[in-house]
Amino acid sequence: APPPGSFEVQLSILDSTIRFWAPPADQPVAYVSLPYGILFECLDIGNVLFAWYSLACERKVLLVSGQLSLLTVCAEILCAMLFPMRWSHLYIPVLPRFLSPMLDAPMPYLCGISRENFPHAVGDISDETVVVDL
Repeated sequence: APPPGSFEVQLSILDSTIRFWAPPADQPVAYVSLPYGILFECLDIGNVLFAWYSLACERKVLLVSGQLSLLTVCAEILCAMLFPMRWSHLYIPVLPRFLSPMLDAPMPYLCGISRENFPHAVGDISDETVVVDL
């Protein structure tokens, strides 16, 4: 493998230039040791891509699961899949019930909520929120 940050390939397609490069040594590929298989066990490929697309478009994404441990792991995996971009908006992988009014916030977010708290939060979820049932 080439040394980090010193190798770059450029491709010109139509009027765009696409660059591929090894990440700099001080910014390695994020979270390569995350258990990505868990996300693909919970969702099919189409739903994984739609969740990723929603985050890349800076939309509101709410993860719902009966297992609290899945919420944080899947939220971290989705954030890692954005590399080299980073999620810079509201991020609460396990949202407590008393904070569910935040789901009506006028900004992008990636939040997770337990299935038992979801019925209490439905009134706070806007129409533009993407709900991902894990």
